Amino acid sequence: MYCHHCVREHDADAVYCSRCGRLLEPSQQQLHQGQAAALEEWDVAKDQASTALEPSQLPVRQTGRRKLITGLIPVVLFISIAAALLSYYLYEARLNNRVLEWQDTARKVAMAGKYEEAFRELNKAADARPDFKPVQADLKIVEEALSLGRTLTEIQQRLDDQDLAEAAVQLEQVKSKLRGREEPIFGTVRDQVEDMSTKVTVLQVSSEFNSMDNIDDLASEYNQVKGLSGDEALELRLKIEAKIADISYGEAEEMRKKKNFSAAITAAQKGLIYAPDNDKLAKLYDRIVEEKKNFEEAEQQRIEQAMQKAAEEDLINQTAAVKVKHIDAQLDIFGDFNVTGELLNAATRPIYSVSIEYTVHDSKGNVITTGKVDATPSYIEAGETFKFTFVVHHVQDENATVAIDHMTWYLD
Repeated sequence: MYCHHCVREHDADAVYCSRCGRLLEPSQQQLHQGQAAALEEWDVAKDQASTALEPSQLPVRQTGRRKLITGLIPVVLFISIAAALLSYYLYEARLNNRVLEWQDTARKVAMAGKYEEAFRELNKAADARPDFKPVQADLKIVEEALSLGRTLTEIQQRLDDQDLAEAAVQLEQVKSKLRGREEPIFGTVRDQVEDMSTKVTVLQVSSEFNSMDNIDDLASEYNQVKGLSGDEALELRLKIEAKIADISYGEAEEMRKKKNFSAAITAAQKGLIYAPDNDKLAKLYDRIVEEKKNFEEAEQQRIEQAMQKAAEEDLINQTAAVKVKHIDAQLDIFGDFNVTGELLNAATRPIYSVSIEYTVHDSKGNVITTGKVDATPSYIEAGETFKFTFVVHHVQDENATVAIDHMTWYLD
């Protein structure tokens, strides 16, 4: 046998559909079987009636009217039974329709979040048909939704009282009960849970926001509210963005003044991640980038100049570290040529072990002698003066001269 409403197969003796609750319509074969059973019941009733009407004595002759009345009794009895059965059938059918109407109304109002009204409608259906499983199943689901709705009312009261901790705990319990429940009836509850979750998060973040002065902490709070909808969440997100931008601006500006441009850029970029539309911070970032570029170009020029200067200094140190300030040469009464010279360390570094090679010429330019002498002291700091001295015997030429041919030294 099949339900003509939802096309579900049932046993032959089933009366109502276990899915939709409607009265099952019998097939033609069942109708024929029912008619045969009714006729059989009718024959039995007729026989019983005839037996009851038979007198214990020998039958007497009946008139035509009595025969007519006797023949109508079974007909009247059959009609009465049929009327009673039909009346019962119609009553049960009407009651089934009322049950289905109550169930349908309950489902509609439950989908709209009116769980108490749905509960009342289903209770009426359950009272009329206590064994109707679809109604009992709907009633159980509505009771769960109604319980969750009452819990949400308690949570809202806690939120109004600023009891965020307990509200958050209860909200998590509701979420846990909703996991795995795919019935559309819970749609209103889910919407309420989402709205309350947003409100709890906004209130929690707002309570911590004013005491935060660290970008990382504020960024964590920002991530909690950035995906939330609603005016309160949007307003809080904008406040966090503005505060992050202000802190980032201060840190970047401080680093810029110290010429620590890389740290300044990092600080500005960190703020722009969360506040990309902050015009003040964006302008500072562009300024830092430009100043960094100029600083690096100037630094490169300084490096090149320093390298050039170092090369020049190295050349001097290598080739002209010692300068002759003056040479004093005198011929004494014994014919000895006494020479004293003052030298200068013109290098940028200390030098040591300076030696001087010299030549003495007579007044005609002829070489009298050559020699080598060490300067004193042996170690000379940059910019210090030092000297050398030597004597050439038996020169006998007042116009003799001394020439420095070559000097050697070592750089420290």
